[in-house]
Amino acid sequence: MSSHVDTPAFWDEQYKNGLAGWDMKTPNPVFTGLLREGKFLKPCEMLVPGCGKGYDAVEAAKAGYSVTAVDFSSAALNSARALAGKENVNIDFIEDDIFSLDEIYKEKFGAVYEYTTFCAVNPSRREEYLAKLSAYLRKDGVLAALLFPVEKRDGGPPFGIDAKEFFKSASKYFDLLFSSKQINSIKPRRGREVLQVYLKK
Repeated sequence: MSSHVDTPAFWDEQYKNGLAGWDMKTPNPVFTGLLREGKFLKPCEMLVPGCGKGYDAVEAAKAGYSVTAVDFSSAALNSARALAGKENVNIDFIEDDIFSLDEIYKEKFGAVYEYTTFCAVNPSRREEYLAKLSAYLRKDGVLAALLFPVEKRDGGPPFGIDAKEFFKSASKYFDLLFSSKQINSIKPRRGREVLQVYLKK
């Protein structure tokens, strides 16, 4: 299956056929808390890779962030654009592969919010993905990574995440500021999500 996750068609099928089991249909409460708390994140230009149907991207825009949201599934982005319109927020939606964003986005963002994209990309490209996120961030930019599912899994997507391995890879590009499982996860995901916040080196 992993040979197909690199293609938009695979993800369009998930969304069109109701197979997106990760879709909470609401913003993630952990992310909402981060926005409200303002300790690690403050309004800036934010990149939301693999934005899906846009719940979190819209939440960030409502909180005063200038949001660029990327997904290569047209089905997901159609839903995200409709939600942004309903909520009356402006978001720069980009239908593209996060690995192929134009050079104009290099060092453009003050923050990146990573959620359910790391677990969806082909595991062989995880290192490349983190390098890309670092490239898109300005110096001292913040990576807020909500890791899910933090568990061993056979197959995917979503592919399981080892938080220690994520830290090991991320540390090549970022300094860890915060890591905890004691977060406001929805009940089915308690103990299966880890929030890690990093500062770009």
